[in-house]
Amino acid sequence: MTAFKAVYADWKLIKTRSVVQVVFELPVEQADAAYEVLGGMPVAAKERWFGVAAIRNPEASPGASIPQPNPLTQPRPDRAKKSWRDLKPSQQAGIRCDDIAFTPFLFEEHHHHFMESGARPAECVRLICGVNSRADLDTNHKARVIWHQLSDQYEAWLKVGA
Repeated sequence: MTAFKAVYADWKLIKTRSVVQVVFELPVEQADAAYEVLGGMPVAAKERWFGVAAIRNPEASPGASIPQPNPLTQPRPDRAKKSWRDLKPSQQAGIRCDDIAFTPFLFEEHHHHFMESGARPAECVRLICGVNSRADLDTNHKARVIWHQLSDQYEAWLKVGA
């Protein structure tokens, strides 16, 4: 085996070494196979590089277990889904900050603010928009305009990368 399937779980800035750790998770039953592919424990003096590729259709992988959605994070059927434009800017910012692709966008397009924020998307948004709280996006006109520009820039970034 030369590859294994895992779920992207976290992104962590290591300031002291100027690197980012990307964390992937896989079922414990598959740990031995992954360990074998990775060549055992990492050795600092002997770096090994690996390629990472997105799996666009997890169902296409034979024998792969598909992660089940967490019912606590799924939309409730008793609530009508609001249009993006009907959400308050603070709600939009909260959703964006939880969006897995938003962090790489901030890293690429707003690197200075991203690094200054400690790689925390919510803090980065507050720095870019010049507010102490995302709730201020609802009442501060200038910050709201900056937020909408940032959100539009993210949408364009997503389309270019697609």
